Amino acid sequence: MLQALASFKHTQNMIKLKNIENSIELQLAVTGYQFPENSEDDWCLVKAVVIQDNNKFEVTDPALETTEVTRILEWFKCLSLHKLPRFSKLSFTEPCLEFEFLACNNGKVRISVNLSHEMKPSFEINQFNRQSNNWNIIFELCANDFKSIIDNMESVLIQYPIRDKS
Repeated sequence: MLQALASFKHTQNMIKLKNIENSIELQLAVTGYQFPENSEDDWCLVKAVVIQDNNKFEVTDPALETTEVTRILEWFKCLSLHKLPRFSKLSFTEPCLEFEFLACNNGKVRISVNLSHEMKPSFEINQFNRQSNNWNIIFELCANDFKSIIDNMESVLIQYPIRDKS
């Protein structure tokens, strides 16, 4: 029990969003390094929570390296300035999470977050009046969303910095 409380205390939310229809909530958080005692290991445990109607899916997986968290931060910074990032689609070593820029309209930026493999919920997505096994969630972000994501991700990288592998 104490270990669970300590783990929760060190959880740092990166992203907390609701899809365009406000029917799906996605939370992504870093809960720590996969191997905290190994100073050369850069893998972060990422906790994903998906809530849709009465369904809730929760998983923690070593899904991102700290360098990949940095890439996500830079990607969101570009989008917050309404600039195209270097890549419209971000994928990572572990294929369970992807981000994709879709559009920019009236000051809002539309992105999708694709959840697969270990991070794919066990129930079907219900979005735009369609059910599917393809967990590609569509979000529209405004300035406040970007500020929250960027601030949170910068805090994550302070708490879990890129480790020196030399």
